[in-house]
Amino acid sequence: MARRISRSQLLGYLDKLSREEPLSEPKLYQAAHQFGLSIDQLLVCATRSHIRRDLVTYSGVDQDTLAQWQRIAEERHEVPRIDQSSMGNSHGARVSGAMVNVRSARQPHPQVVMVNDQGEISAPWGSNPAARLVIVENLENFLSLDGTLSLLPACGLSSAWQDADIVYGSGNSITNILLTPFFQQYQEIGCLFDPDPGGIRMCDTLHQRGDLPPLYFLAPADLRERLTASTRELNMKQRQQLAIHIRRSPPCAHVAGLIHTTGKHLEQETYLLPLSTTESTR
Repeated sequence: MARRISRSQLLGYLDKLSREEPLSEPKLYQAAHQFGLSIDQLLVCATRSHIRRDLVTYSGVDQDTLAQWQRIAEERHEVPRIDQSSMGNSHGARVSGAMVNVRSARQPHPQVVMVNDQGEISAPWGSNPAARLVIVENLENFLSLDGTLSLLPACGLSSAWQDADIVYGSGNSITNILLTPFFQQYQEIGCLFDPDPGGIRMCDTLHQRGDLPPLYFLAPADLRERLTASTRELNMKQRQQLAIHIRRSPPCAHVAGLIHTTGKHLEQETYLLPLSTTESTR
């Protein structure tokens, strides 16, 4: 797959066109396609001369179209994500904010909390953060509020954690650095992530940030038995990744060590099932 053309590269091609200097023809066509520009309109009356390999020169390009292309290449939106999207590269910049869904025993109905790129938090009127936060990786655990809260004592947490805010950490989005001010509202954070390489990586990412409250990778006391009974095995690459996390991330060390030792991993939804249930190993 060809690398995307940047605005500065496009401006460089247009500058060469205006001076009738050699440029890469495939790159010019790629830029036109990427930016949604009509190459036929630009070259309708132009004369093409081949120089060598993919280098060509054009004389007599449509000057009005060339000026239009230059204006488009020079325009930038104040929001980087929108600017990148205009170039057909919506993943080339992060969005201007982040959002999470939060619920708790005192506020069971999920509420949306947003954080903008200036670190300003926007939460529903009258809502206040609890002292503690539990991040659940999987939607089923977030939806099962009572089930998730009942797991916390099995993870070694005191009754004070029953008042914790529960936030849905959809995949890697919960590690978005824009959420840092949101996390900093809490005294302690429990990470109820999948006991697998992905969950360990998420916890490690948060720990490496270094400016968050104390983090705990939550898992029930019988995790070793659950992992041993699992049919989901690690591959060699996953073992190597776990070894790195064990060394550099204390909050992940215990669970990562169990995963590495047993050679197995799980989905956190299985915590909602008793160990004796056959489905808990799938």
